[in-house]
Amino acid sequence: MVSFRIWEILAGTCGRTGGAALGNAFTKRNHYNPCFWIALWNTHYYDSVISGAEVSGAARDQRVYALNVRSGRIRKTTVKNVHYDKNMGVAKLTPASMKRFAARWFPEKYRSLAKYVDNHPETLYIDFEDILEAVEKLGGYDSIIKAARLGGVSSPEHKGLLTATLVIHAMRSHEMMAVMMSATEKLGLDKFEYFWLIKNAWGNPLVLARAGHPLAGAQWVFYRTQDHCFPLCDSPIMIGHRRVTAILSPKLLLMIHLGKPSPEDHWRIIDGISNGRLRQFRRLAILNSYKDIIFHEPKELAKWRECPEFRKRMMDLGNPETTNRIEAEAASRVMWAVSGFGMVGPDFEAWAEAEGQAYT
Repeated sequence: MVSFRIWEILAGTCGRTGGAALGNAFTKRNHYNPCFWIALWNTHYYDSVISGAEVSGAARDQRVYALNVRSGRIRKTTVKNVHYDKNMGVAKLTPASMKRFAARWFPEKYRSLAKYVDNHPETLYIDFEDILEAVEKLGGYDSIIKAARLGGVSSPEHKGLLTATLVIHAMRSHEMMAVMMSATEKLGLDKFEYFWLIKNAWGNPLVLARAGHPLAGAQWVFYRTQDHCFPLCDSPIMIGHRRVTAILSPKLLLMIHLGKPSPEDHWRIIDGISNGRLRQFRRLAILNSYKDIIFHEPKELAKWRECPEFRKRMMDLGNPETTNRIEAEAASRVMWAVSGFGMVGPDFEAWAEAEGQAYT
């Protein structure tokens, strides 16, 4: 009940965020992990955020170390220079593409739109970064920072917001965006149409609820540590068949055990993490890396570089065909999650709408 209300609140705000952003200056680097999240892997920034003290310097300018998954090189860099795709968010709207869009999605309005386009045949551009920034400011991502401060969640409402944010973040991941851009092009859809589709998905509480319902009702276990133990991979929401693992901060790891029912107002917090569980995390994080693994110092990254899983990842990502397959498989896991983890029936939408009406 609580979780569905969260979907309505968050999706409703997503639906009200601005549409096409038209202008002369477009974002060239689209960060799939927000800079204010990546910056937690700078120890001074992390300490300031967790303590509530004034933060020195912008998040994007914080220094971190990055292990490149393709070259194996470890470099000292800034947050703005990691975990981004170039020119991913800019899409062109030509008069022809606008007509195709109207014919496909709004045939009843095609004539009026075609007439308008014929009279105003300008080519326009959309910068999806504005939508991403609006989503980041909704409050959902605040739930991640709050969890990092608390070392867990504070209430069922906080848990619900965090669940919704995990779903949204998985949908904007590097692999999901890359694969879907390619897929829509092959289907004859224009790039801006995918942006339109994903924005509408985020604005639909039933889409978020279908993915979030199994998560909210599963067993949640937080592992919190005294030291910085969890490097940040490209896709920190790591989806498996039995669990979803989320890197919330360098000191906080969340494991959601699918198929293990648990009340929404219940979660476990474990102080520390075993060496075996830490090795399991390392293997999983490497398998969810595509460009860079981030940490506050280079020694731990050097250890990761020497393990067999990392060497295999380097080899796999060095082959374009293998890379495409890996990204497609990862994107399919996200789609499986969005569809309900195989745990949500075809009548879910009717049930969820009834639950939402009963709640209100």
